[in-house]
Amino acid sequence: MRTDESRQTARPGHTPGEDRWYLADEREFLERSLADADRERDAGDLSVEDHALLVARDRARLAAVDAELAALDAAASSSRSSRTERTRSAQGERSPMPWWRRLAIAGSCLLIAVGLVILVVHFVQTRQPGQASSGSVSVSQAQLIEQQLQQADALNQQGSTKSALVLYDKVLSEDPSNPHALAYAGFLQWNVGSTASVPSLTRVGRAEIETAIGKNPSYGQAHLFYGLVLENQDHNHVAAVAQFNDFLNDAPPASELAQAVPLVAGAYKGAGVPLPPQFSAATPTTTSKP
Repeated sequence: MRTDESRQTARPGHTPGEDRWYLADEREFLERSLADADRERDAGDLSVEDHALLVARDRARLAAVDAELAALDAAASSSRSSRTERTRSAQGERSPMPWWRRLAIAGSCLLIAVGLVILVVHFVQTRQPGQASSGSVSVSQAQLIEQQLQQADALNQQGSTKSALVLYDKVLSEDPSNPHALAYAGFLQWNVGSTASVPSLTRVGRAEIETAIGKNPSYGQAHLFYGLVLENQDHNHVAAVAQFNDFLNDAPPASELAQAVPLVAGAYKGAGVPLPPQFSAATPTTTSKP
């Protein structure tokens, strides 16, 4: 488990040109998705509520893509700026805005846009657990969702927060009540919002975790994440311990317990209660990611 996440425009192992191609392709896909949603609504295949959810979600993702493209443009222009900066200085001209400042502005836009991606899921939560945007989840859909969750978890473990969030969001568009996607997307957003001091993103993430618990109270991972929120944001040791105990009731594997020990021990100490034997028997690992 990890309580801080780095956000980078470039993808590991990709050149700026490859990133630009990937983002342009994603932008085209989102524009087609918006057009398809309008057609399905007009044809009566998509309810007004579901149409509003899908359009809001895709527009938020589109804003995130546009922000990343702007960041790439700023990075590309930096090399040209560096070649002409000395000449301009010699001629007494005012230098343009530094490339790192442009990247910071674009990065801030991206952070806000990503926060919108999962926020819109809260707009429509009227379907029953296991239902997709236009019907029940079939066996093949359930298998696809499981594959998407595994891919998102792998990206999360690699530190690719934004890519993981996109996949969790895709799962939520197919199954808005999925506790795994709600809990992990919520914790990632809360974590990024807390680290980057973005209150709106922190609130969205916390709401997602609370929704995950409401949808499936027996899902232990959501209780672990909520306990971390209560401990680190509210400094409510007693409430955090109650959530960690609910996490233990789900009988998590030893590997998860070992990762959780350094994160939960302070809450038990603050609440004045001993660390449960399940945690005491676990050996903390050197890496910790949610």
